[in-house]
Amino acid sequence: MAYDLLTTSGINSLVSAFQISEQNKLLTPLTTKKTRYQNLDTAYSALSGKLSSLNSILYDLTLSGSSSPLAAKKGASSNSSFADITAQSTATAGSNTIRVGQLAQSDLVLSQDPTSTSNSTITTAGTHNFVITAGDGTGGTYTSNIDVTFIAGDFSGGVISNQSVMTKIQSAINTNKAVVKSNSLSGSTLSSGSFALNLNGTVTTITYAAGTYSTVIDSIVTQINGVSGVSAAKIVDGANSQLQITVTDASKYLTIGTDTGTLVTELGIATTKLKGASGLVTASTFSPTSTTSQLSITSNLSGYDNRILSLTDSVGSSVLASVGLNLGASRTTFVQNTGLDTAGYVNATTLLNAKITFNGLSLERNSNTITDLITGGTISLKSVMQTTDTTTSLTVSNDVTSVKAKIQDFITKFNDVYTSIKSQSASTSANRGLFLGDTNASSLLSILNSIPFSNVSGISTSEINSLSKLGITFDISTGMKLSNSTQLDDAISNKNNQVIALFNSTNGIASALYNRVNPYLGSTGYIANSRTNFTDRIKYINDSITAQQSRIDKSASALRNNYLKLQSQLAKLLTTQSMFSSSIFSTTST
Repeated sequence: MAYDLLTTSGINSLVSAFQISEQNKLLTPLTTKKTRYQNLDTAYSALSGKLSSLNSILYDLTLSGSSSPLAAKKGASSNSSFADITAQSTATAGSNTIRVGQLAQSDLVLSQDPTSTSNSTITTAGTHNFVITAGDGTGGTYTSNIDVTFIAGDFSGGVISNQSVMTKIQSAINTNKAVVKSNSLSGSTLSSGSFALNLNGTVTTITYAAGTYSTVIDSIVTQINGVSGVSAAKIVDGANSQLQITVTDASKYLTIGTDTGTLVTELGIATTKLKGASGLVTASTFSPTSTTSQLSITSNLSGYDNRILSLTDSVGSSVLASVGLNLGASRTTFVQNTGLDTAGYVNATTLLNAKITFNGLSLERNSNTITDLITGGTISLKSVMQTTDTTTSLTVSNDVTSVKAKIQDFITKFNDVYTSIKSQSASTSANRGLFLGDTNASSLLSILNSIPFSNVSGISTSEINSLSKLGITFDISTGMKLSNSTQLDDAISNKNNQVIALFNSTNGIASALYNRVNPYLGSTGYIANSRTNFTDRIKYINDSITAQQSRIDKSASALRNNYLKLQSQLAKLLTTQSMFSSSIFSTTST
């Protein structure tokens, strides 16, 4: 019966049907729009990432000179067992010959080899000082001052073993830093001016004004502590003040001088190329036999110009003498004796440099790594050649593998963008392309379709002025393809400057693409602006959905109330009908 619709379940069905109808009419179109904008935002996000990757390699390809990845060079050796070569982009292409007559080696000095447990000639606690002077690699010298401090605990029964003394010397050398201590002064200086603090060739001007030594040293400490690789401190002893400067970077030397006043002299801090011993040499102790100990001191850098020039105990000190190494500037030859060895230098100075014949010229170098013979090339000497060994050829050429990989990377990233836009701009019978009609996508597709496959203006037709002349073709569906690898190899090998110009000249492919693609990227780019617009639209649609849903809910509530009123009225009618029927039945029966 019709009044079944006004039952509770019937009313629920009627209200639900109303809500579904209204939602389909009012909300579904909004939800469809929202989904499209969400999908576009997701697609734009992915496209932005792909486009950024493409733009990054485009930027690299716009670089010129040695910065261009297309200018990469490679070195090759005909026999890398004797000598090898690596090349930077700045390297000059060509072939050179080399013969290795001698390898460079570090200067090495050995102490005597006394019995390890025997008593040293050092018998009392105290500080011993010695000086190491070494070549600076350019004909000058470095100086290191080393302190070796013995304390009472180092001695047992008033004696210390030879091995312990060597270990103390080793530790003192390997931890030594260059330290300058001024005179300990009280009172004031009348001098004003400046002096130069030269740290490994970098000069810092330290200024000072007349005043108490304490105040002046405070000012100097502040200035020096602003210089990387060196630190300064003021040491106070009663009324006296002392300046201490420490080179914290052991690889650097310190020179103090060029004073416009007299303060450097008053403080007594003038020094020339002072360097920590740990930056000059390396010390080690070892046991040539099971019962003896020996100390070695080795230059950190190889070659004659980096040799050890002198080993000298300071006045009143005898720590080097205790192991036979107080040699001064004498280059005593080390002799391994049956008994106590003769302390001295293991190698003659003539054996310290590398000796080579390069393109027919006899040359010497301090190192087995040579960077000054081939522009942009580094030669590594590996082993000495015999007269019967064939002369080694060292060749620098364009790095076809590296350059080709960069171009292939460009192709891959180009296709990644191109096919992504292309596939999402097409429609099928079932789906409309997400980018179909999208301004940014269509503009980008137009750029990608045109620039890479046009002849580059400004480049002669007799030269490489298009990608097709590199063996790179284009397919409308899949994008670029390296169709002729041999053609590209030949261009890189023999016409690399033209390959570079094709990409980075004013109208070059990379330059033009980069300039056209770049506006789409970044926080204010076209893609970012569109994504902001999508976000705004999605927010507006969400607000509309909420408002419409509220209206539907209100209408459904009102409808439900109306149906409930009808339900109540129907119930009353049914009750009246029942009473009327009962009354008639009762009268008829009587």
